[in-house]
Amino acid sequence: MNKFFLASFLLLSALSISHSQTRSEGVFGPDRLKYVLGQDGATSIPLTFKNGEKRFLWTFGDTILGGWKGPVATTATLNFSDIADMKAMPCNTLALSPVPDDKNHKNLFFKFYPGTGAPKEFIAYEKAEDPFLKRMWADDGAQEGGKVYVFYMDIKMKKKAGDFDFLGTGLAVSETPKRPDVSGFAFRRSEKFYAEKLLLGDSVVRKSGYFYILGRLSLKNDGNLNALFLSRVKPAKIEDFSAYEFLSSDGKWQKEKKTSFFDDVAGEASLAWDEYRKVFRIIYMSAKTQEIKSAVFSDFGKFAGKPETAVLHKPEPKKDAMYYSAKEIFHTKKAVYLIYIDPSIYQPILVISGK
Repeated sequence: MNKFFLASFLLLSALSISHSQTRSEGVFGPDRLKYVLGQDGATSIPLTFKNGEKRFLWTFGDTILGGWKGPVATTATLNFSDIADMKAMPCNTLALSPVPDDKNHKNLFFKFYPGTGAPKEFIAYEKAEDPFLKRMWADDGAQEGGKVYVFYMDIKMKKKAGDFDFLGTGLAVSETPKRPDVSGFAFRRSEKFYAEKLLLGDSVVRKSGYFYILGRLSLKNDGNLNALFLSRVKPAKIEDFSAYEFLSSDGKWQKEKKTSFFDDVAGEASLAWDEYRKVFRIIYMSAKTQEIKSAVFSDFGKFAGKPETAVLHKPEPKKDAMYYSAKEIFHTKKAVYLIYIDPSIYQPILVISGK
């Protein structure tokens, strides 16, 4: 088999996944609902602990805490008043699970930080900060040099309910615990890193000596972060924003201009390197069509020159519900597993493609 044929075969195989049959599996991680009423975010970070054991770390944004009045239900609207008593909404939460696969993805067991009692922020407020005015929404992250890094969105809430200003991106860091114990994490906000007015960290992928990082920006400077951009940095320099490079439309990596790709992105998106199919894959929810779209490519330069997408999945429409934050959470040889957020029940919905 010559190199050209092999490369063509791998790319066609990857494209067949992107156009294959998909199905919805309902609410992702129902075990979570023993601890929370609803959650935003749901981003996965593969981890290896110092004793060699592997787990997945999950970050979430705003998380509704309280108690169910009866059986666990996922048919409520955002107020949850008919089926649950809401008590609190931490702006970020953290959980640990086994490594997901084709067999256990429906029955993952989650252990939330701090390990005992109710879930609470792992990126904590300082004494002078007001949680009604400031939110820190956790995004993706990575492991490097015995540490775990998590990007977070720095948010200023407005008086009108649901309105906010995006201020920039921060970075939280913790030592990697010796063993898989969620209480062993001790995240602190990095004083070295801050990206003003720039959203970095929807996805972080390690490949060929770099962290490739997916971000979003506003095309019209109106606060609507509806376009994607790509950056990269050497792993040892992750806390040095001046070391970041950005992909240009001619496929080159440079320090200044941030080229935007697509203009219909709703919420968080994902970038993954698929080691089985030897391709990169971007997944996002289209704000315009409410379709989950994917872009599959083997080279950043070729992607930048001609970015193309295909429709991966079309969720069943719901009245007055705008779905958002479609992202890949893991993949196997057989399938790609992704989620999107259904705001009418404030839950991540699992979709499987290719199995």
